[in-house]
Amino acid sequence: MSKVIIRKKANTLYRLFAMCPGGLEEVLKIELKALGMIIRNVYVGGIEFEGDLATAYTACLSLRTASRVLLLLQETKRVSHPDELYQAVSTVEWYKVFEPTSTFAVYLTETHTEERKEILNPQYMALKAKDAIADHFRKRFNERPNVDRKDPDITIRLHLHDQILKIYLDLSGKSLHQRGYRSETLEAPLKENLAAGLLYLAGWHEKIKTKEAFYDPFCGSGTILIEAAMMATRTPPGLFRQGFGFYSWKDHQPNLFEKIHNELRENIITDPDELPMMVGSDIDAAAINVAQQNIENANLSQVIKLKIGAFEKSIPFAPKGLIVTNPPYGVRMGEVEEMMQLYGAIGSTFKHQYKNWNAGVISSEKKFLQAISLKPSKKFSLHNGGLDSLFYVFNLY
Repeated sequence: MSKVIIRKKANTLYRLFAMCPGGLEEVLKIELKALGMIIRNVYVGGIEFEGDLATAYTACLSLRTASRVLLLLQETKRVSHPDELYQAVSTVEWYKVFEPTSTFAVYLTETHTEERKEILNPQYMALKAKDAIADHFRKRFNERPNVDRKDPDITIRLHLHDQILKIYLDLSGKSLHQRGYRSETLEAPLKENLAAGLLYLAGWHEKIKTKEAFYDPFCGSGTILIEAAMMATRTPPGLFRQGFGFYSWKDHQPNLFEKIHNELRENIITDPDELPMMVGSDIDAAAINVAQQNIENANLSQVIKLKIGAFEKSIPFAPKGLIVTNPPYGVRMGEVEEMMQLYGAIGSTFKHQYKNWNAGVISSEKKFLQAISLKPSKKFSLHNGGLDSLFYVFNLY
C-alpha cells in the first residue's frame, strides 16, 4: 500500500477540492480563476485546485456556486477492501488534525470504472474509517472523540475511486449554500449556490459591469434576487455564516481568517448609484414579506426593490436588462394545464413586453419550458436538489 501525505508541504500549498451541483463545473471554474486560484483538475461535481491557507479561507467565504471546500489530508493507492481502508485511515496523524474533545463525523463516497467489478458498501467502509480514527485517539490518549452526525465539530470525507482513496477534511462544515441570511423559506426554495449558478449561466456577472437592470418576476423568498444583488455588490456569500468546519481544525489561524473576512467586507459596494437597478415581484404578498425579511438580513434593502403583482401585467422599468426566475412548476393532479397556461403567459410577456431583454427560466418540466414558445439561445441541464432540471436562456427581440 502506497500513500502520499498531503497535509503539510514545504511550500505551504494544500490540495483543495470545491464541490458544486452537477452542471455548474464550468461556472465554478470561472469563479476560481477570477479569485486567482491554481486549478489542477476538473471533475464531474467539482474542481481540484491548490493554494495556501489564505486561499482556503477565501474559497470558503467567496465561492458562490460551491457546496463544499475540502482539504486533502492524504491520498493512498491500492485500497480495495475494508481492512486496507482501516489501515490507510489509521496512518493519518489525527491528533494533529483535531482534539479528542471534538466531535466528528465520517462520510464516504465511491466511484469506479467499468473494469472494477466488486461491490463495496459505503456505509460499512465509513464505519471502518470512523473506527480507525477513534482507535488512533484511544491508543494515544486513552480516550476517543464522540461521533455526532447532526452537528459535528470536524467532518471527514473520504472518496474511493477504484483503489485510490482520498481523505479530506471538510473545511465548510454545513453546506456552503446555507449563507446565513435566510430567516424563513417558502416551499421547496432554490438552493442559493444553484441560484448563483443560474446567474452566471445567464451572463449576469458580465452585465453587472454595464449596470444592466435585473428582474425576478417570481421571486418567492428572494433567493435568486438576493444572489444577484450579492454578486453586484461584491458581497461574499459566506459573510453571514455563523461557523465553518475549520473552526475546530488544529491548523486554523483565527487572526488570518479574520483579516481575510474584513478585507472582503471592506470590498462591498454600498452606494446604490454604483449598482444596477434590481427588482423582484411576486403575485403572493406573503412571499414578498418573506423576501423582504431575507433581503434585510443580507443588508440589501437599499439596493433591491420589491412589488406585488402578476408578471403578465408588469411594465419594464429599464430599456434592457436580465430576467432570471424560477416560476412555480407544481405537477399535482389538475395543475398541469394551469402550469401550461402560466408558462404560455410568461412567453407572451417576454415577447411583447420585454424586447431587448434577456431571460433565463429554470424548471424540472421540459413541457413547461416548451410552452413558453420561444427558441432558447442556450440550454443547460442541472441538478436542483433531487430533481433534474433544465435552464433555458432566451434573447428577446
